[in-house]
Amino acid sequence: MHLLVKILFTLSFQQLVCAGLAELQRKSHTEEFEGVSALFRAMASSPNDGYTCHWSVLTFPVDDQLNCTVLYLDQCTSWNRCRQTCLKAGATSYRWFHDGCCECVGENCVNNGINESRCRLCPEPGLEDEEDE
Repeated sequence: MHLLVKILFTLSFQQLVCAGLAELQRKSHTEEFEGVSALFRAMASSPNDGYTCHWSVLTFPVDDQLNCTVLYLDQCTSWNRCRQTCLKAGATSYRWFHDGCCECVGENCVNNGINESRCRLCPEPGLEDEEDE
C-alpha cells in the first residue's frame, strides 16, 4: 500500500512538472524592431561557423508570394540576451518564451512568428529529471 501511494504521488508530481513546463513554453514576450532585412536574410542563410550563436532556421509560406523566416537559438537565453541577439541579427521582432527559448523573427512574418517554443536545447536537457529529485 505504501509503495502504491508513493507511485501515485510520483506520477502526480511528474504531471504537475510537465504541465508547468508546458505552460512556460506557451507564455512569451514579444517586441518589434525596425529590422535590417538584408542582414537578417544573410544571417539566416549563413552556416553556423562555431563562433556565433547556434540556431535553427525555419521558413514557411505566409501567402503565395511571401515567406516568413524565423531563427530559434539552440540554447536557453535570458530575455535581454534574446532581445540583443535578435536586434543585432536584423530581425523585425523577437519572441522570448518563459522557458528561455528565443525566436528571432524576419520580415513578412505575421503575429511575431511562431507562438511555439522550438529551441533544440531549451529547456535544458535533464531539467525535468532534476525537478523530480
